[in-house]
Amino acid sequence: MENIKGQQWVKGAIYLSLAALFVKGLSALYKVPYQNLTGDIGYYVYQQVYPLYGVAFVLGTYGIPLVISTILTEDRLSGRREPHLIPFLFLSVFLLNGFIGALLLIFAEQIAFLMGDSQLTDPIRWLGLPYFIIPFLAIGRGFFQSEGNMVPTAISQVVEQTIRVIVILLIAALSLGQPYLAGTSAGIGAFFGGVTGALVILFYWNRQHTYSSWRIGNSKLQLPENWRQILKKLFVASFFVSVSAMALILFQLIDSFTVFRLLNLMNIEPITAASLKGIYDRGWPMVQMGAVVTTVFSYGVLPFLTKAHTENNLPLMQQYVRQSVKICIVFGGAASVGLIVIMPNLNPMLFMDRQGTVPLQVLAATVLFGALFMTIAALLHAVGKGSVAGKILLCGLMMKLIGNSMAIPFLGITGASLSTALSFMLMSFLMYLYLRKMKLMSRLGKNLWIKWIVSLLAMAIIVAILQQGILFLEVIVGETRLLYSVAAIMGALFGAIIFVWIIWRFRLFTKEEWESLPKLSKYFPYEK
Repeated sequence: MENIKGQQWVKGAIYLSLAALFVKGLSALYKVPYQNLTGDIGYYVYQQVYPLYGVAFVLGTYGIPLVISTILTEDRLSGRREPHLIPFLFLSVFLLNGFIGALLLIFAEQIAFLMGDSQLTDPIRWLGLPYFIIPFLAIGRGFFQSEGNMVPTAISQVVEQTIRVIVILLIAALSLGQPYLAGTSAGIGAFFGGVTGALVILFYWNRQHTYSSWRIGNSKLQLPENWRQILKKLFVASFFVSVSAMALILFQLIDSFTVFRLLNLMNIEPITAASLKGIYDRGWPMVQMGAVVTTVFSYGVLPFLTKAHTENNLPLMQQYVRQSVKICIVFGGAASVGLIVIMPNLNPMLFMDRQGTVPLQVLAATVLFGALFMTIAALLHAVGKGSVAGKILLCGLMMKLIGNSMAIPFLGITGASLSTALSFMLMSFLMYLYLRKMKLMSRLGKNLWIKWIVSLLAMAIIVAILQQGILFLEVIVGETRLLYSVAAIMGALFGAIIFVWIIWRFRLFTKEEWESLPKLSKYFPYEK
């Protein structure tokens, strides 16, 4: 029986991981057609306002449900089953989110003023509505996860994100030439996506009648005995759990309040400043997608690391941490360098012109450092040190704020890219040092670093030559999006194959590490 339950839990965890990958991937990809529909100014409007909801979305999708699941599981195992626990959790989450939603509805004009653009008032105001849906999603997902049933959570996440993206793109298509009207799609899409996600949860709730196993009680709501500890765990722990998923959104939130304003202080016309901010924001989907793909390789060890931690098996913990960090550095570096090399063609392929290629190349460095920070944050959470990642993130956000203030007046949007990349570099370095301090990470060794750098340089040179060869066709066919697409896609494919072949020849990984990577060992087996 225990074995069956364990298999069900693993299966559910896989569903949840696949749903998270789908949500993150779609969240990055839909911004490309959005920019194509609304232009850089429309994209600027969207990127200005969405981070105001993005933080709550991450908490409602990952952090709060996981913590609620933990609280309910602990209550069940205690044998007491506090009858007022679920209503208390729901009311707590609702009051917090309702308060934030009300602030956005009431003070949208003032927030738009702080961003430097009064026309953002309506898009900001619409973002208040989805906050009132989050408590239903969070409590439902957390409840089912506490029961060991991950399917309702996974399906609700996929449905929510799909409906959200459909609504956003539909409004963008219907609002051509009206970028600020199109910007309301952020809130409207999030609201309808949240409603459909909540309906999925309700469907499973009613179908399985799992609520009957919990006594709500007929008396008026009472506070649980340890309500203070529950509140602290609910909100503080939720933040720490969500650190890795929130980092990129919080950086974008700082950009929302600083980049456009600082560009205006440089005596740049508002319409031009908005366009420049939109051009700079082109880089975020690429960074997000690159970081997601990179972390997928290293996240596979997390369940095993958690198990080793509970068993207090330090050597095994060290093995898993080293493997995860090593994979992240190797492939994160390849993703960053690859993006930098193909950016002159990837930019017009995705966004129809080459504006902002240099700042986007600078921002591409964030893929390596962002993925490394996110990976180590997840590792620290797995060993009960998630608060450290939260503190380091706060340091990085302060550096980002200071960096924007210092760099943008001199370098424009390139300065914003530089402050982002340097902040994530500092954060990932501090995280790495903390792993060393905990004796969870040993030195990777000079030999590995040399082989890694040589592999990156070889890949970069070969891909650059390949792309230049393809672009000679410009003389015949002219500058076309199709040609840029061929150059970018072929560069990415050949670059990936070349890099994998080189690190395989260099034996950058041990046999065990290499075989833990999906598919690679099948096509590039290590000799026995």
